[in-house]
Amino acid sequence: MKKIDEKIIRFIEEYELIQRGDRILIALSGGPDSVFLLNFLLKYRRKYGIEIGAMHVNHMIRGKEADNDEKFCKKLCSQLGVDYHTVKRNVPSLAKANKISIEEAAREIRYRELEKVMKKFGYDKIATAHNCSDNAETVFLNLIKGTGLKGLSGIPIKRENIIRPILSITKDEILEYLKKNNVQYLIDKTNFSNVYERNFIRNKMFPQVKKHLNPKIEQTLFKSSLILKKQSAVLNSAIKIISNHVVTREKDKLEINIYELGVIDKSLWGDVIKFSIERNFSAKLSSNDCNEVISLFSNQIGKSISISNGLSALRERGKVLVYIKRKQKKSDNVAIKIGGSGQINHKEIMINYADKNLAAYSSNKNIEYINADKVTDKFILRFWKDGDRFYPLGLNGSKKVSDFLNDQKVSAFEKRKQLVLTNNKKIVWVVGHRIDNRFKITDKTRKVLQLCLK
Repeated sequence: MKKIDEKIIRFIEEYELIQRGDRILIALSGGPDSVFLLNFLLKYRRKYGIEIGAMHVNHMIRGKEADNDEKFCKKLCSQLGVDYHTVKRNVPSLAKANKISIEEAAREIRYRELEKVMKKFGYDKIATAHNCSDNAETVFLNLIKGTGLKGLSGIPIKRENIIRPILSITKDEILEYLKKNNVQYLIDKTNFSNVYERNFIRNKMFPQVKKHLNPKIEQTLFKSSLILKKQSAVLNSAIKIISNHVVTREKDKLEINIYELGVIDKSLWGDVIKFSIERNFSAKLSSNDCNEVISLFSNQIGKSISISNGLSALRERGKVLVYIKRKQKKSDNVAIKIGGSGQINHKEIMINYADKNLAAYSSNKNIEYINADKVTDKFILRFWKDGDRFYPLGLNGSKKVSDFLNDQKVSAFEKRKQLVLTNNKKIVWVVGHRIDNRFKITDKTRKVLQLCLK
């Protein structure tokens, strides 16, 4: 057995990338890496007891050359007796429409199409031909751009159903193997264009590093990335445990306990916040977002900020809440006529005439009775706003709705969802809390309305 084969087999076994009976779909571009991977898995198909298929995605980037790549892959699979799948997708068009780079668009489409074929034809895993040199470029690029531990860990060895069996060998080892065994492959001319970031690192930077600093830079970075992968796994496990302890999900919001998080090393706060919010809201947070949330820890109660992905964070007593920001809609002002009902934010108000003799004080704050002698037929249900005032029943004079809700110990989060019912621009009811003194029932009251919150 050749040395390169032994290295790959050890790697596959160490990370348990292949199980007996696996049906593996290989991402085949026609280039040296994917052709090598195809030949390697074919060579050891019986050893692993696996079935193999290959898929080529024509990105429509290089016109006729791309079509020739597709034909080459089809012919190769036919000669080797491998099931072949292919699709054509207009990557430049997608990149333009989504305002992303050609590279990013190609990657998105490639994995999406591979996933489709895997499910449709019953494959268990997708194998990509990323190698040690690709990993070195990734680590180096992430280091230059500025990244955390995850970025410096390089290309994942496996991610869900995607495996990378030849990640431990370099591009030079692959090319040498193919040359010795007279295996044909394609050369993508765009690989020589230094317009692309990776190509610049591959063609310009690494040759100089190898010549003057470290001839085995790729292997060195691979070893470093493996160490960092393990450290990243340990850190991620710790962050998950901390998150489960200090963060809770309550219906439509996330609660971060400031005091519980406060006993944890401050250097981990940002990681815990990022993990917790991204996990619960399927969002992507920047380091600035995390710093903004942390700044609320020392801010006043009721202070709120906006962060990415339409989320807001709000300082409460002893905690910070994260939730999806409510967008103002026309339906936030709902007209209700007597005998009818209206709804905002899943809260429904019904207004009906009632018998005065049956209108009595109740501890149920969802039902109130008011004097209907001086009201118009049209009520408005809306969210309270700054400056709103009313005359709370049982108190002398007027009070700001905001101050009243504070007195009632309504949390800052719930305050933002508080509804008021108005008539002729006067607040009749701070819904669920108190009616206005001007609408109370007296001995002289002739008509009575029942306000009911459901």
